This record gives sequence, structure tokens and C-alpha cells, in this order.
Amino acid sequence: MRKHRPRVGLLYNPTTPQLLDYAPSLVEHLSVMPDRLWFDFGTEPMRGRRFHRLHEAIDRVKRDTVGRMLAGHGLGLSLPSAMPLDDAMVAAVADVSRDLGNFAWYSEHLNLFITPKGGVPNAQAGLGLPVIYDEETFSIMAPKLRRLRDALSCRLLLENGSFFTPVPDLDLTEPEFLNRLHRQGLSGVLLDLHNLLVNARNGGADPIAYLESLDLDAVEEVHIAGGDDAEGFYMDSHSTLTPDYVWELAHAYLPRCRNLRAITFEYQESYFEELGLPALAAELERMHRLADVCELVPEPVDAR
Repeated sequence: MRKHRPRVGLLYNPTTPQLLDYAPSLVEHLSVMPDRLWFDFGTEPMRGRRFHRLHEAIDRVKRDTVGRMLAGHGLGLSLPSAMPLDDAMVAAVADVSRDLGNFAWYSEHLNLFITPKGGVPNAQAGLGLPVIYDEETFSIMAPKLRRLRDALSCRLLLENGSFFTPVPDLDLTEPEFLNRLHRQGLSGVLLDLHNLLVNARNGGADPIAYLESLDLDAVEEVHIAGGDDAEGFYMDSHSTLTPDYVWELAHAYLPRCRNLRAITFEYQESYFEELGLPALAAELERMHRLADVCELVPEPVDAR
């Protein structure tokens, strides 16, 4: 046994600096979305420039990450899509990582975001679409993950997705697919516990069964968040504090995640005023108590 306490942090958004000013000691880790630090004008931009970087925002992130662990979190690469890897975006992510002092790891969503649409090479679907877990998808993703890892020179994690409806009769379950990626050294897991609740509420897998099938040694970061109901579905809207059921899952399973490095709370900036600084700080304090529970764990296996 040794001490191995995961750090407590936030997914960075434009209101994060206010929370950092209010409760600086409660945030040990920040996860930054490079996609929010530039304007992407597409694969055929005017004047030859595709990515227009937001220098003021990047400078603010630099200041806010001093003394904190930094990770990258993206959704624009749409790794399961049956389309070539967007090498220009990979290069842009790598540039942001270098500018910010290098990501400790980089995560992407295990969702489809980019779909073919006529002559448009990268058409955004508008929401995360479910993935078909089979040999073909694995063969699409494996070389992309290797190239992305080489470009960023850091650990890669994949986040379990949230869906409105399950896909039946798959060759592999999502945990089995993630376990295989981990066993072959292609990626670890960013476990989003709220996404498990979203999927269960929308007719998907039972969260307990999911977690019992997942190799918990693959889990290196955990997301928690809250959502709400809309039009008969439960939404991953990041609009509320973390539901009690997600906390129950966290306390039951996170101490078993021997390689866990960070616990990250997500909230949408549009709900910042409604949530309020005192409630957000209290959420971080609750996360610290959870991290303390995870502190004494068996020696991590292949944490880097």
C-alpha cells in the first residue's frame, strides 16, 4: 500500500477564473478543451488560415494553471468516425499543449461527432452519436490513437459517451471495447459517472453492471456532473450539482481505481449564476473528501 491521492479539479470554462479566485486552494487540476481556444474556419479557410487562436484566452489559462496539474480534453477529432484523422487539428492540439506547458494526458470522447456529408469533409453531427463496438471500429481507431499519442507525447484516455437511446446487438459492450483498448496499450479510460446515469435513465446499461465489467485499472480520470430532464429524456446538460446516485457510485468504485489521477467536475458556464460560487465551492470540498477516501490504495499499475 502507498499514498496515491487523486487530484480534485474542473473542466475549464469562461467562468472558471471566478471560481479559482473564490476558492483557489480547492482546485488542484484543470482540464482544458483546446477546441475552445481557437476558431476553426474549416478545411478550406480564406487567406490560408484554418485555426485562429484566442490569445487572450490562452494567456488566461496559462495563469490559471500555474501550480496545477493540466490535462487536455477534446471532442473534435471524432476518433471512431470512418474518416481520416484530422492531422491539422492534431497539430493544433499539440501546439496548444506545448504553449500551456504540455498536457499530463489528453482525452477524447468515445462518440461519433463527424459524419460524411456530400462534399463537406468534416460535417459536425451536432451531438455525440453512439459507436458500433466491433472489429471494424477497433481497426479504425487503433492507428488513429497511435498517431495521436505520438503527436502529443502523453497518455491518451477515452471517455464513455452519453446517449439518448442504446444500440442493440453489438459484438462488444462498451466496457469490453475499452478494456481491449487498454490491454493493447492504446488508451486508458476517462470514466464519466454521470454519463452512466444518463444512459441508464434513457434505457441503456445498468451502471453497476457496467462498472463491474470495466477494468478499473484502466481508469485514470473521472468526471462527475449533473443533468436535467427534457422532452422525456435525461440530459447530460451539466446544469446542476452532482446527483446523489453518482456520488454513491463514486464512493463505491473510485477507491478501486488504482491508477486514478484526477476527479473532475463539469458544469456549463451558462448555469454559473444559477449554481453560485458557494455551492460550487461546496461541491469541490465534497470532492476532496472523496479523494481522501481514495488515498490509500494498492500500488498503481502502469499509471504513466
